[in-house]
Amino acid sequence: MDTELDVLVVGAHPDDAEIACGGIIAHYKKLGKKVGILDLTNGEPTPFGTVEKRMAEAKAAADILKVDIRVTLDMPNRSLENTLENRVKVADIFRKYRPNTIITHPSEDWHADHIAAHHLVNAAKFQAKLTKTDSPYPEYYPPRILYFDHSHIRMQRKIDFLVDISDSFEEKIAALQAYKSQFYENKKNMKIFDWIRNRAANLGFEIGVEYAEALICPTYFQIHDITKI
Repeated sequence: MDTELDVLVVGAHPDDAEIACGGIIAHYKKLGKKVGILDLTNGEPTPFGTVEKRMAEAKAAADILKVDIRVTLDMPNRSLENTLENRVKVADIFRKYRPNTIITHPSEDWHADHIAAHHLVNAAKFQAKLTKTDSPYPEYYPPRILYFDHSHIRMQRKIDFLVDISDSFEEKIAALQAYKSQFYENKKNMKIFDWIRNRAANLGFEIGVEYAEALICPTYFQIHDITKI
């Protein structure tokens, strides 16, 4: 039987999931949840990367975070599009692994692949519930999509939740350090480590913890007991 996931994080490129919510991934694994990562592209070309390097780095990062599955699709980096063919590919992942919660890119970004990923994942959520298709997997309608707080736009984004990742922040950093071609060989990107630590510390301060990551919820949901929020 295929793994049914509690959480699936979908990124346009390898390292997007780790940058955005590597702490959440590691935190929920420590709680015993089943967590996966879906990369829509292999991320190449980049200045210091190769396909072989990027795949090895993604596997190393996944091992550090202890995710249950990591899938990399064959969509083209730098020209990702929300096409029917791509929607079907993503929908089949949703049908196969049946995630309870999907986390992906927000709608605002300078990176065209990130914007395409946002629309593609939302369209695939709907595609996954359709009957009478050629999919080898039964239909499935994922209950919820959330968006992580990561993009090339530095903005005061509306945030709905902050998740305490104090117990898993160092795993997040270690997973990012696995991407040597992106953050060590490409030295201008080294500053990302300071930015991530400062951002997580600032968000943590807002809820009285050491480190936190932010999530955006586009839909309403029911609260059964306001004393237990």
